[in-house]
Amino acid sequence: MNEQSKTITFIAVAAGFALIGWFARPATPTRDLLDDSGQEFFASFTDPLEAASLEIIDYDEDTSTPRAFKVARYEGVWSIPSHENYAADAENRFAEAATSMMGLIKGSNISDSPADHEMYGVIDPLNAQAGAIGVGKRIKLESESNATLVDLIVGKEVKDQADYRYVRQPGKSRVYLCAIKTDKLTTKFEDWIERDLLKLNANNISQVVVNDYSIDEINRRIVQGDRLTLNYNKEDRTWALDDLADSEALIDTKITEMKNALSGLKIVDVYRKPEGLSAELRADDAMELEGSDVASLSKRGYYIIGGQLLSNKGEMYVRMNDGVQYTLHFGEIALGSGSPDVSEETSDDISGGGGGANRYLFVTVGFNKSLLPEPELEIVPDIPDALLDSLTANDDSDNSRIKIAMAAAREKTEVSNSKKLAEYEEKLISAQERVTELKEHFADWYYVISDSVFEQIRLTRSDVVEIVAEENEDDTDG
Repeated sequence: MNEQSKTITFIAVAAGFALIGWFARPATPTRDLLDDSGQEFFASFTDPLEAASLEIIDYDEDTSTPRAFKVARYEGVWSIPSHENYAADAENRFAEAATSMMGLIKGSNISDSPADHEMYGVIDPLNAQAGAIGVGKRIKLESESNATLVDLIVGKEVKDQADYRYVRQPGKSRVYLCAIKTDKLTTKFEDWIERDLLKLNANNISQVVVNDYSIDEINRRIVQGDRLTLNYNKEDRTWALDDLADSEALIDTKITEMKNALSGLKIVDVYRKPEGLSAELRADDAMELEGSDVASLSKRGYYIIGGQLLSNKGEMYVRMNDGVQYTLHFGEIALGSGSPDVSEETSDDISGGGGGANRYLFVTVGFNKSLLPEPELEIVPDIPDALLDSLTANDDSDNSRIKIAMAAAREKTEVSNSKKLAEYEEKLISAQERVTELKEHFADWYYVISDSVFEQIRLTRSDVVEIVAEENEDDTDG
């Protein structure tokens, strides 16, 4: 081998070692371009007022189907589309829920494997297979124009890390840690509405009539039970029962419980009535219904007999001292009603739903003029014309003073009476307007209340009457 060949060989060997050294060098520390932790999930969502709808989708394991709860604002009015557009009292809660989804940061990248989604509870409820476990809640916020602002699947809580959960974006495999508070993201219907059904003040109740009856469906007749008429005397602040015997006394605690239950009567759920039935309820004539409307009623324990609405569990008249009369028609047990997401607070609330049975309630309202006592007018002094003529003919100073005093007395009485009549007319108009407003409010809906509250409200005679023991005179000797 000549010198030139040797040189070429040495160069080739050196180049080979250099190439091996290049590939074998330690890697320079660099950031994984696929690691997006620290970035915001929804950086363009910066204003909670931009959000116009919130949808929370979870998974019903009993039916193996997704279950959606939605609150939306349309033309400035909040409603709940998932509950047949029942009116929502949601502005503040919605703002809190929307704000809780702003500025969410992608935490540590936990897994990119779809096989791990079950473990972290981030399976999409819209794509979950029957019998799936580890299904998360999907949270969606949209704008008025239906643009997506937020779309996130929230999974299990992270052990030993408060307010941290595993999350995933729909359509993507990666699972992240995320600091997120979910207390405002509730699917409980009652959290988004005005739950006070009757909106009445218990101190304004003047009379309660409980008409306990049931319907013999086969013979289409009423089976009458107790009928209680309880009157409140606001002067001495006591209740009286119309047919109370001398040996009987009222159990005041039961009546107090009834009043409190009425004033705090809470909605558990709602169902929309058929359109024809709602229209009939807005009218004052006897009810004439189509077959589908009748079926809707009977399914819930209500019947139309002789043009009258009757209830299988009786009814109750609550008469207020402002002339408004509520009629509560008690129906059957409402199967499958109420929120499946029941909190301990709700279950302990005597006016709320809880985990027990619920019952249909059909509410109608009317104006009862007899509840508003007519004003007691003073008698206008009757001054005979002959007396006035006599006082005028003898127009000395004393007669003038008498004449002026008599005229002033008459005027004062007339002014007082006019004021009382005007106040009475104002009360009549106010009560009628209130009734119109309430009719509109109640006409479209079957309400659902707790059955335990129903038991507090629909009292029987044995609930409120006790026998008073007679005092025996002591026997004396001699």
